[in-house]
Amino acid sequence: MLIEGPLKIGVLDDPEQPGRELHIDFTTEFQSLELKGQAESFSQYLQILQRNINALEEVDPNRAGMLIVQQIAEQLMPHLASGDLEIAETIIVEMGRDHASDSLMSLLNS
Repeated sequence: MLIEGPLKIGVLDDPEQPGRELHIDFTTEFQSLELKGQAESFSQYLQILQRNINALEEVDPNRAGMLIVQQIAEQLMPHLASGDLEIAETIIVEMGRDHASDSLMSLLNS
């Protein structure tokens, strides 16, 4: 499932390491918006993401991955809205290897 929005998410999955790294970047289109526009656009993205999650059945394999994306995005929102987040930099999030991260891998690869 493709999640279109202001984020580009990649995964560094080294089988030799105990976990995975998510590499999160903001699209250039999003970066070109003024702060207020970024906050509005990101808020809309969160709403769309929530609707897409609600539309999925509990057993859908994409649901857990989308919930991870939602959780990260919700944590970024206040920093983005205040202008404290350097959106030109890659954000790296370390994850373990479990069902949720497997679901996210599946989501990003589909």
